[in-house]
Amino acid sequence: MKKSLIYILFCTAMLCTGCSLDRFPLNGPSSGTFPASEEEAQAGVLSAYKAIANMKRQYSPYTRFFDNITDAACFRENHSEATIYKQLCQSIATSENSVVEDLYSRIYRGAGRVHMVLDNLENIRQTLDDDEVFWQFKAELLCIRAFLYDWACQYYGDIPFIDHSLTLEDYAYPRIPREEVIERILSDLDDELLDHLPIAWGREDWRVSRIGRAAAYTLKARICLNWGRFEEAARCSKIAMELSKGVFELTPLDISYCGKGHADGEPSCEALFGFTGEQSSKEWMWAVEYNLLTAANTHGSIYAFASRVHNGAAYQGPTQALMDTFQCTDGLSIAESPKYDYKHPWANRDPRLDLYTLRPNTRYMGIEYTTDKSRTKVIDYNQIDEKTNQRGVLITNHDVSGNKAEYGPNAPSGPGGYLWRKFSSSEYYGQIVGGSYQDVLDCCLIRYAELLLIDAEANIEMEGGDLKRAADDLNRIRARVNMPKVDDSSRESLRKALRYERKVELCAEGFRWFDLRRWGNEVAVKALNGPVYAPGFENNISNAIPQIDDNWIVKYDQTKTWDSGEFNLRKLTSYELKYVEGKDELWPFPYTEMLTNPEIGFGNNNPGY
Repeated sequence: MKKSLIYILFCTAMLCTGCSLDRFPLNGPSSGTFPASEEEAQAGVLSAYKAIANMKRQYSPYTRFFDNITDAACFRENHSEATIYKQLCQSIATSENSVVEDLYSRIYRGAGRVHMVLDNLENIRQTLDDDEVFWQFKAELLCIRAFLYDWACQYYGDIPFIDHSLTLEDYAYPRIPREEVIERILSDLDDELLDHLPIAWGREDWRVSRIGRAAAYTLKARICLNWGRFEEAARCSKIAMELSKGVFELTPLDISYCGKGHADGEPSCEALFGFTGEQSSKEWMWAVEYNLLTAANTHGSIYAFASRVHNGAAYQGPTQALMDTFQCTDGLSIAESPKYDYKHPWANRDPRLDLYTLRPNTRYMGIEYTTDKSRTKVIDYNQIDEKTNQRGVLITNHDVSGNKAEYGPNAPSGPGGYLWRKFSSSEYYGQIVGGSYQDVLDCCLIRYAELLLIDAEANIEMEGGDLKRAADDLNRIRARVNMPKVDDSSRESLRKALRYERKVELCAEGFRWFDLRRWGNEVAVKALNGPVYAPGFENNISNAIPQIDDNWIVKYDQTKTWDSGEFNLRKLTSYELKYVEGKDELWPFPYTEMLTNPEIGFGNNNPGY
């Protein structure tokens, strides 16, 4: 009988397939002697990083898919994985759901890579010229393990805690309370250990692909925040911010074309989320590295995210509820602001709406984007008209016409009318080729904006927290897109402001599900129950008046419209969100692990399954 978790841990290959992280490939050392040198230890550490790179599903890193099981994003109806994700957001997932089993497997494979190095790391200590190298390796490995086990506890609750390499005979481990797991991984990341790391890896070839001290303290702060340890989260985030001075900062964003039409120019967040950001942004603190050395070390996010006119698949995008979340430029919701005009919904809005999402009548990778069915041709501004010598050539709008139109962004089999601008780049123009396209844009795991949000939330929620500091954190993020300051420094007002910022600033980065559960079942139940709305097929302009609460959860009453006319949003046809309190705080425990681990068995699933 296959011994699932243990087999994974024991048999994990230690081959490192990357770029800067691939400079020290392994040549098959035995588990009994590995690592036998500093070079082998470094190869093993870098291979452990690659375990995080392998946490991807079909086209994209898992972080870019997980908002799809929330109120913030949705997926194309006939997407090959749609049924699997529907199960997760409809409260009908089972232990045999392939995402449930796959993510669990990848987490423990990653832990296996960590332990293969960590077990024998002491062996090389006497051979090192600098003992600091030993402590740096150890700190990096424990950070990777903490990252993996935090995810495991978030999704699966109580888990087997494995802290060493396993053999085929060493396979029976019970689930232990997740609180104990979190206590262990946090104690691993003590200040004395983390202080051995450089603030950031200064060598150009490592950059942020290896975790430095500032990012490590941010990771610890994130884990503390996830589990309600607000005082420790605030302490660690404060240290991380001090360490970040002169090293990490918010990346300036150009908002010149936000709110404007395609003829004016193209909004872009490439300086932060594109290849420019990958190479030079000081906001990236820790990232997963991808490259073209092997097909296994790529992903396909841009193919999944891009429109049909760009040869993308338009697999997923934001919901109408997320689009309606973005404030007006006066800092008020669209339900409250006098600046909002439903006939011109993209004017006078938080610039991040155009920087992070893709809405009709804008420019994307140099091409006009519209889902208007009458627009069978659109302008490609990348090409020069030979007759006029001006930029702009008409091309077929595959988002609404031709054999691809059925799966367009606002088609019956499409996602929800809108797409993501995050993670795109002008370099992708003309390069997306079906599902075979190999995307090598690195995936940022920790960025400075998140650190500010962690620091703000910890101070808001902890007893005696520094509320002025929290307001300053939020206002720094808002200032870079010229949004008005948060003036009210009461705890309730700051909490409302914080939850807005996390929803819009971190959209499509995989935080939403964690956030809703952390804020309590009352919030999660409201956000994750009910229809998912998209624009009508014939009209891209919503006349629905949204109801927006203090948690920035958006709901609709079909009797309330701006023009007193018929409600013109449509429901995505085959599913509604469903979140059952007492059950959906966790995923089911994987079938394979219950089958093969006698210390768990089938009578030890999570509540409600």
